[in-house]
Amino acid sequence: MDCEKFDRIVLDLLYGELDELTEAAAKRHIEHCSRCKGVSSGLRATREVGALALVDPPDSLELGILEAERRMNEKLPLGKRLGRAVSILAVYAMRPQLAMAALLLLMIGSSLFFLRARPSAQSSVLVTERGIPETETEHVMIQPVPAPREPPVAAAAPRPAGAKTEAVAARDRETEKPSEVSAAPTAVKDDATKGAASEGDALAAAEPAADSMDAATAAFQSGRYVEAQRRFEEIAARGGNEAPRAALQAVEAIRRQGGCPAAAPRYQDVHIRYRDTPSGSEAAWQAGDCYRALGELSRARQSLEALLEVPEYRSRAQAALQELTAREEQVASARKVKAAVGAAPAAPPAAPPPANAKPAKPAAP
Repeated sequence: MDCEKFDRIVLDLLYGELDELTEAAAKRHIEHCSRCKGVSSGLRATREVGALALVDPPDSLELGILEAERRMNEKLPLGKRLGRAVSILAVYAMRPQLAMAALLLLMIGSSLFFLRARPSAQSSVLVTERGIPETETEHVMIQPVPAPREPPVAAAAPRPAGAKTEAVAARDRETEKPSEVSAAPTAVKDDATKGAASEGDALAAAEPAADSMDAATAAFQSGRYVEAQRRFEEIAARGGNEAPRAALQAVEAIRRQGGCPAAAPRYQDVHIRYRDTPSGSEAAWQAGDCYRALGELSRARQSLEALLEVPEYRSRAQAALQELTAREEQVASARKVKAAVGAAPAAPPAAPPPANAKPAKPAAP
């Protein structure tokens, strides 16, 4: 389990709503990650502080509230009383029954515009068999259509030498038909090509743009940290609302490549540049975590103290600073012991006996 997944399930872990496997994985992650351990402890402390004991209200509470309201209403001027009465009437007027009644009246009123008037007797028109009104005096003359004349049969003209007979012309037309039929598969092929191109355009439109946060996040999640770093840095360089988050994600990609030694100063730069944003606060927290892991306790304290002014990080920063103080005391005591051991005088070595010295005689019994 990583920190991102832990952030999504930390509330379920706090209220005991996780299954056994996920809860065990989250607890193992807390033991190895100081950041997530601080998040969990801070939320747990907040829950314990916010727990309030339930107290039963006294029996006279409701009567006291009504009596206080009555006394306040008596002290109100006439104008405010009228305003309250109007607001109460408006509440009743906005009920669903009145709204439905108003809608019904609106529908009935609008339907009157679409009702057609019944035609009167004066507007009736009689039409004769010829399709002309009876009142009109127009006369139509019907003339017989003359029979078509047959053209005179002309003498057969002599056929030129290069002219084709009807049989040859029919054979040529039959020969030209396959070329027209062969053009049909080509048109079908063109339609298939256009369909494939449209599908490709749809797939290209579904893919995220190369310079978007989605493309950079996809590269980060797939393990391409160099590419993700480059994309996030380009987005941060453009500025805008996504710049703080992109800068923080770029440092996360650097941390995945080179660890805390390479990422700690970059976290500090992001915090300085985007101090008043959530990404800047998260960068300060990550910088303090990295400096604690590297043993640079003074820089870690500087990053954590900057978070005491942020309400979302105040409890975590205080817990981390207490842990940091205990660690500094341990380091200071170890240095004192080491300095005391180094300052103790060493025993001088025994001098060798002279070369002409005689051995001592044993004492007489």
